Amino acid sequence: MMKLIKFHTAFLLLLLLYLVFNLFLLFTHPGLVFNRPDIFGEPISTYGSRDASLYAKMAWQLIHEGIYGYNATVPNAYVTYGQPFYLVAVFKVAELLNTNHIMLYRLSNMILNIGAFILIYVIAQKLFHRRVISLIGAFLFAVHPAPTHYFQTALTETPTIFLFLLTTFIFIVALQKGEYRYHILFGIVASILLMFRASPALLLWLAWGIVVYRNGFKKGVKTGLIWCIGPILVMAPWAVRNYLMFGHMYLFSSHGSNPLIAGTNPFYLDDLSLYEQQAKELGMSIEEFSLHKILTGLRENFPLYFSWLTIGKTTWLFVDQAGNPDGLGAYAHLLPNWMEKLSKYQNLLTVAVGFLFALIYCKRKPVLCLVLSIIIYICFSNVFLTLPRYGLLIYPFLCMLTGYGLVDIGTKVTKHLKERKGKVKETSAKY
Repeated sequence: MMKLIKFHTAFLLLLLLYLVFNLFLLFTHPGLVFNRPDIFGEPISTYGSRDASLYAKMAWQLIHEGIYGYNATVPNAYVTYGQPFYLVAVFKVAELLNTNHIMLYRLSNMILNIGAFILIYVIAQKLFHRRVISLIGAFLFAVHPAPTHYFQTALTETPTIFLFLLTTFIFIVALQKGEYRYHILFGIVASILLMFRASPALLLWLAWGIVVYRNGFKKGVKTGLIWCIGPILVMAPWAVRNYLMFGHMYLFSSHGSNPLIAGTNPFYLDDLSLYEQQAKELGMSIEEFSLHKILTGLRENFPLYFSWLTIGKTTWLFVDQAGNPDGLGAYAHLLPNWMEKLSKYQNLLTVAVGFLFALIYCKRKPVLCLVLSIIIYICFSNVFLTLPRYGLLIYPFLCMLTGYGLVDIGTKVTKHLKERKGKVKETSAKY
């Protein structure tokens, strides 16, 4: 035990500092949005955002009236059940313990955020077997303002990031050990993740491809079937409920068309309501009009639409329109100007350097897996509306890549300097 502690001393110290900072925010919640109900309104200041307040309202409605409806008093399938059920569980525990439900869900989220921080370190260690890489990856995640902001809200970000990293960790363990119980667990946890947010769904094909590459097609098919236990247990009840209530077996959400059409608006130059009006005039569904809008845009104004669908949307997955990292705005009034700029440029550098190292080191297998995950996630996300908080899911992988590249370059430079120093000594010895 003492050897283990000594081996990871630097990380444990960083973990302690991060825990103290999380606890400080838990008890003080100094963000502007939490302290100005006169500006944002009571529901938003209580739960952190409009969407968060609607999730909380939905959870209370489910508890007291038994109606599963997001932003409605009638049942719907507007959001998957992960976040609502999570909040229901926390709120019910708060009632049983006769304690503050807001503090309890923040505490629960904080624990998940600390768990995500630990998982980044552990995953990087399993992939690269270098403590320095793991430490840099965890540190870069810790200094990003968004994770510590979102654990104070009732949004999906904190549970989703934790579950995504937990799914990744279980997958690595399942590959290493080759035991079916870990593959069953992977399928279940991955399905729970998709009930919080569907955007990582395509990454399951990458995971299956890795299994086929390592173990062959026959064993890959068998493993894939074992994974299906998870969707049967976790996702099938949701799809059956939607079919029985609405006549449509929604696997995820019934509102996918709204983010789809919003994502066709290049750099948000147009009024989105005009798009919906045009769709009605053309007699098209939202999905049909979205495809029509993109194809027409690429044909008539290729530079604008191509730059929006590639660089534009990808950039706005990680920064807002002012180039700031997500979560910084709520605390900008408390920070000195130099610290605000440091946070801004640290985020930009981590993302940019992460992509650069992804390009440089993509031929190395552990790096290639991270790179493919990032590419698949970004391509899928760029089909829809992109927001900086959506990019947070894949941000830990960029932190790991940045750590890997910095350590590799540092190692090579150090080796080169030592060799050069040795040659200088040999030359001096001759004379």
